[in-house]
Amino acid sequence: MDPQSRDVISAELRATAAAEDWTPWQLVQAIHDKAETPTLLMAWRLAAGQTQAEVIAGVRGLAADDGQPCSSTSPSIPHYSKWENGHGLPGRFYRRYLALWFRCPLGRLGLADEEPIVTLVGQVPEAPTEPEDDVDRRQFFSLAAVTPVVWSLDSTRSRMEAGLRRVLPAGDLEHWADVTAGHVASYGTMPPQTLLQTLTPDLHEIADLADRYPHQRELHLIASRLCGLVGAVSTDLEQDRTARDWLHTAKRYGDLSGNTPQRYWVAMAQAMSAFYGPTPQLVITIVGRARATLGDTPSAPAAQLAGLAARAHARLGHHELAARELDKAQTIADRLTGEQQAEPFFGFPPAELTMYSSQVLSLIGDSGAWEEQTKALAAYPDDDPLDRPLILLDRARYLAGQGEPDQAATVAAGAITAVPAHLRVPLLMTQARQLADAIAQRSPRAAAELREAALM
Repeated sequence: MDPQSRDVISAELRATAAAEDWTPWQLVQAIHDKAETPTLLMAWRLAAGQTQAEVIAGVRGLAADDGQPCSSTSPSIPHYSKWENGHGLPGRFYRRYLALWFRCPLGRLGLADEEPIVTLVGQVPEAPTEPEDDVDRRQFFSLAAVTPVVWSLDSTRSRMEAGLRRVLPAGDLEHWADVTAGHVASYGTMPPQTLLQTLTPDLHEIADLADRYPHQRELHLIASRLCGLVGAVSTDLEQDRTARDWLHTAKRYGDLSGNTPQRYWVAMAQAMSAFYGPTPQLVITIVGRARATLGDTPSAPAAQLAGLAARAHARLGHHELAARELDKAQTIADRLTGEQQAEPFFGFPPAELTMYSSQVLSLIGDSGAWEEQTKALAAYPDDDPLDRPLILLDRARYLAGQGEPDQAATVAAGAITAVPAHLRVPLLMTQARQLADAIAQRSPRAAAELREAALM
């Protein structure tokens, strides 16, 4: 039978049921018989006078109210149509809410795990032997009589409520925060490509969760941190475009989170990527934009960003501005709590400020650079795979500038060979090669020895 004929027959039977005081179950069986519906599920919908889209919206609303929201793509009208036409069965999750929606047991939907109830054929069935709740009867026929406008409004409200109630449980948030912290702790302890492979499945799940729970700031913070980690690793790998794209995504999630320190951290990571590129002036632009947007609230990444600004000014030959930014970094750092300083990866420990200070003094050729480098080196463990070698390369650069190319080459070679080969990231090796080129201007022999010892 075609759908239009079914609708006509169902409307006539609904009118008869209301006039003769049938129960909902009597009406459903009559429709199943007279309108020749393939399944009881279709008969229940026609008995209620609803469309497939209205039933789906109702199921979504019930699930969301129950704290178990449906996915963004299921159930769809094609899914529901297959169920109604007997080409598949809804899973247990949807069976439950279909039964709640139609206010009937699963058996009367033909969806019980046991054999479905056999329906009567040929005549309007007699009232069942077991009594039916008169309240359910009135509710059901009231539901069937709802006007399209009122139903549409109620359906819209249900969808809006579903969106507002999509909240990831606190335990799950804590789990994902711990997962992200674990990946962050692995930074520098394993090859970058291995780290990326390790975190990829978790990043996929975070992407799905952020899509399912679009109003949860804590989840956006986790997503921003994980995207920021990918951006930082990409910077180390000198994958500039990849780093830029991931940090842009981290910025958007950071903005959604409303977390000012995280937003400052993303700006710092963007500035870090720019610092090692060909346009250090971009660092100054990023710093100015971040401060104008985020203000002067003290945070670890705000201090780190000031340190980067000092390094960029020093690299550009702006000695006074470099000193001013270094003072600003110190001022912010002095206001940080011990927890803010010590937080792995996202914090700003005193050792890092000393490293920035030594780098600034090295870049401007200040006589205090050697002492500051010594203090910075003492603050990092011998097996640190990135910051300590960078400090040593700065020392070698300073020595070369002071007319000591042989000593500079020796220090640089020691900095690189101390790092296990699998942890020598491209960024570090590029800095060493640039230093070798600078040493070559004073001593081609010393530069050749450096390349042979550490860069071949």
